[in-house]
Amino acid sequence: MDTASEEIVVRATGDVSGSAGWDARRTHRTVGATSNLRDLGGTPAGEGRVVAPGRVYRAEALVRPGTTDLCAVWDAVHTEAYAGLGVRTVLDLRSGAEAERVASAWPEATGAEYVALPVEEGGEGDTDYVAEIRSGLRTRFTAEDMADYYALTLRRRSAEFGTALRILADDARLPVLVHCAAGKDRTGLLVALLLEALGAPRPVVVADYALTGILRPNRVQAYAHVFEGSGVDLADIATLFDSPAAAMEAALAGLDDEYGSVPGYLAKECGLTRDEVASLRVNLLVEESVSPS
Repeated sequence: MDTASEEIVVRATGDVSGSAGWDARRTHRTVGATSNLRDLGGTPAGEGRVVAPGRVYRAEALVRPGTTDLCAVWDAVHTEAYAGLGVRTVLDLRSGAEAERVASAWPEATGAEYVALPVEEGGEGDTDYVAEIRSGLRTRFTAEDMADYYALTLRRRSAEFGTALRILADDARLPVLVHCAAGKDRTGLLVALLLEALGAPRPVVVADYALTGILRPNRVQAYAHVFEGSGVDLADIATLFDSPAAAMEAALAGLDDEYGSVPGYLAKECGLTRDEVASLRVNLLVEESVSPS
């Protein structure tokens, strides 16, 4: 990942987060072959409250053996560990084509209800940007380009994000695990919206997003074969597969500018009511002293 993003993840501990001792890296959970599975428990939400442990998980796609080696592969030997997460609902944000091509194994692994909320703007290695790079129309991809991608997705998929947040506000559906392909872009956007709705400080929101770049570093190499013969320098497009803090900062700042705040966007574009926001906070937050150390 880029150095600036790594510094933000490290910096958003203690004083910056407003919750002494919080470290985004401690949300990571090692289960099976996953690399980006996290429990948001303990994440600061302001006013002395934190996200309750074991209520919201975020992750990359989990797939059955023999389907693809670009995602985490489910091994039945870890079934007990996956079931131990206690997940009731799996939210799959991958596009319809992605889900049809490779089914999510998260429901089978956890025994949870499966809910597809397709965000069609594409996943890791499966976007219009990849096609543009392969054809030579694009030779670089920057954090600014990523921010533009996020701004487009937020405006096109407000209905899907609103539905996802309503599910997260429903105590009967919790715990929820949300995933896309890499657990980076679409999952990152949804979790950022959730944390903002819960009152998390912006540095905490950005640090949570940027952590993917630490947990899944140098992902462009996994897709090097896709760009063979294109003449592109992989270093120039590595950001497409990374999670630069500047991209999320810019995307959220854009919502601030247009709607006054991220909650303003959630109300106007996602249709989230005050009661639904209140339910999110009631069902997902606890006093800081209750969170794991």
